[in-house]
Amino acid sequence: MNSLLSFFQRLRNLFRQDDLDRDLATEISTHLDLAADENLKKGLSPEEARRQALIQFGGTQQAKENHRDSRGLPLLESFFQDLRFALRTFLKNPGFTAIAVLTLALGIGANAAIFSVVRGVLLRPLANHDEDRLLYVRQSAPGIGQADAAFSVPEIKDIGAGLKTIKELGTLSALDFTVVGLGEPCEIRSGVVDGNYFDVVGLRPVLGRLLNPADDGPNAPGAAVLTYRFWTNSLHSDPSVLGKTIRLGSYEGTRPATIVGVLEPSVPYPVETEILANIVTSPHHLSATMVTGRSHRMTEVFARLAPGAELDSARAELNTVYASMLATHPETYKTNDHFQITVTRMHDQINSNAKTIL
Repeated sequence: MNSLLSFFQRLRNLFRQDDLDRDLATEISTHLDLAADENLKKGLSPEEARRQALIQFGGTQQAKENHRDSRGLPLLESFFQDLRFALRTFLKNPGFTAIAVLTLALGIGANAAIFSVVRGVLLRPLANHDEDRLLYVRQSAPGIGQADAAFSVPEIKDIGAGLKTIKELGTLSALDFTVVGLGEPCEIRSGVVDGNYFDVVGLRPVLGRLLNPADDGPNAPGAAVLTYRFWTNSLHSDPSVLGKTIRLGSYEGTRPATIVGVLEPSVPYPVETEILANIVTSPHHLSATMVTGRSHRMTEVFARLAPGAELDSARAELNTVYASMLATHPETYKTNDHFQITVTRMHDQINSNAKTIL
């Protein structure tokens, strides 16, 4: 099931290339700026500081290409290029084109029918307890080309303050970690989560424990939870990994983390991850850019309805809080950028995305 959902996510990314490329360019620029600032503190000239930052980071174009390959489907992208060439050829022969279109229509109809069965069998129900009370929160700003965006840390603090219809917010930021200590060092897709995340999304461990508020803060020891798929496929369900210390690395260096648990099988939404770690394992998440930058949007937000609250009331309250935040920071949220917040049930969001993809 996880492999199928991973395929769906990668397929969806094919239609979001421009947004993803802009996000990636922003991330790389931020990383280079931070590294250059560190080099300036060491006494290097601005030009040398920038040059050393580029050397430390490696080839930016290669990094972009590697990231595109990891998030998408290279073979399918090549297929679409070939398809565009074929369409131009078909236009020169209308009769042959009509036959080809009919054949495609029959194939698409059959696939749609098959997907209806797959969606009903594989995507329902979710493993998350009380899934009907689990919400997925996003924002958009069509005026600056952000049709579907995550949140910055200050934005999350603003919208989460004093809510009555929401019991708690949980957050997840996806990134790549190099993992050392589980066989050969390898780079895997990971998630950095806050201590409320697992309680909010309603998931349980099959081994050990999950992260909780005691794992929050810059002084907490590094802790990590393995996803069930990674534990079974890569580690052969080895129970001895519990309590093992590994190192999670990025361009900013490595940090130690103790494996405290294994997550139950679940839908890896909105991205598939292998390891979920606490914030202290990522220096970037403790940096000023991440903590104070309102435009540094890389964190997903989940919410759980408070007892007795309904979706419509939660949506209305969050819209009110969000509007207040926009009014408080007019220099960031310009009126013609059309910033708005969306709140959907997690289950409905997953099914809607899956249906849109096909």
